[in-house]
Amino acid sequence: MTPHNLPRFDHNPLRYTALGNSGLFVSELCLGTMTFGGDEDIWGLIGQLQQEQADELVKIALEAGINFIDTANIYGFGASERIVGQSLKNLGVRREDVVLATKVLGPMGEGPNARGASRGHIMSECKASLARLQTDYIDLYQIHGFDPATPIEETLEALNTLVQQGHVRYVGLSNWAAWQVMKAIGITWARNLCPVTSLQAYYTLVGRDLEREVIPMLASEKVGLMVWSPLAGGYLSGKYEDPDVSEENRRTKFDFPPVNRERGKEVIKVMREVADGKQIDGEPVTVAQIALAWLLHQEPVSSVIVGAKRPDQLKANIRAAQIRLSDDERKALDEVSRIPEEYPGWMMAMMAGYRNPSES
Repeated sequence: MTPHNLPRFDHNPLRYTALGNSGLFVSELCLGTMTFGGDEDIWGLIGQLQQEQADELVKIALEAGINFIDTANIYGFGASERIVGQSLKNLGVRREDVVLATKVLGPMGEGPNARGASRGHIMSECKASLARLQTDYIDLYQIHGFDPATPIEETLEALNTLVQQGHVRYVGLSNWAAWQVMKAIGITWARNLCPVTSLQAYYTLVGRDLEREVIPMLASEKVGLMVWSPLAGGYLSGKYEDPDVSEENRRTKFDFPPVNRERGKEVIKVMREVADGKQIDGEPVTVAQIALAWLLHQEPVSSVIVGAKRPDQLKANIRAAQIRLSDDERKALDEVSRIPEEYPGWMMAMMAGYRNPSES
């Protein structure tokens, strides 16, 4: 693979879309790197891939047309970022050919100021991330979660400083509530700060809570949505609901994100029906690929983050982009996974008819 001619799978072109209300185009699939660099810690439970193994996955992703890579300073306590940066060097990738995203918030030291979204922590950790990634700028710098101890104004001012300095090009949030994102947007308007470009959040067929408040807000404010854990921590592979799986093997090591298994069983049943008989490149379509395909059919989604421990897993995830669900299949999946109605949602839907000309 040469820097000026990254190979692409011509039979599997990925779609590209602008991230939020920006001119930054990203692939509909994003390579997640939480499996890179784990040790005998929580990150080791997710993945312990080292440089050579990571290089192979990064190469597969780039060759498939993925131009978007997501990591975080806390993944492997910096190891993931170091491996990602070295992979791009090892593969001879031009910096402008890849969109690098990383995150800040989690504890990177023992002291009380070595964590959070304070100005001090953001500024020092951005510098450390740049060094580990071996780059002079980060395309998308994200706050990994909400910090109740730091004023949102302080966080946004720090991000704006990094953009003005040229170390960061776009800023995003992750795991924030709708009101928190909206408050941040209001502050950026009032203070003329760099805008919030994206939100990284959990969204799956067994976790559609985002549709209550967050997704309508993102659509209204033109903020892009990046989806993490699209297989619900492996649950939507279907293997945990196999009749032969013992209760001890059902996500016992890392039961995350939480899943309502009673509802989940019914969702997976319909997913299996949708997958039945479908093929991609002569291979049977899997339940996991249906989960990814459903997300890729959702209009609010800008990019779906896919990670893997093995090349075959990553290739299977990438093939999901070729699946086109029929209207009936989408309807069946939507109905079985639909979240229960809550107030004020049901009241708003009912009263919206007052102003809908088609209903008058």
